[in-house]
Amino acid sequence: MCNFSKEDVLTLARAVIAGPLKYIDGDFPPSFFCEYCNAELKGYGFDENDFKHEVNCPVLVAQDILSGSET
Repeated sequence: MCNFSKEDVLTLARAVIAGPLKYIDGDFPPSFFCEYCNAELKGYGFDENDFKHEVNCPVLVAQDILSGSET
C-alpha cells in the first residue's frame, strides 16, 4: 500500500480543482466542458457555477478531499 503524505495529497487535490473547466465560443453556441470528465454545459446565460461534473470526475474527488481537510 502506498503511503502518501497529507500535504502531497492536498497539493494534488488543489491542482485538480484549479480551473478544470474550459470555455468554448465561436460560430456555435458557447459551452463549458470539464477536461477530466468531458461533461458539458451548452447554451447562453450560464456560468461555471451551473456546471455539473460526472459522478466519477476527479474534480469531485478532489473537492471531497479538500472539504475533509483542515485548510
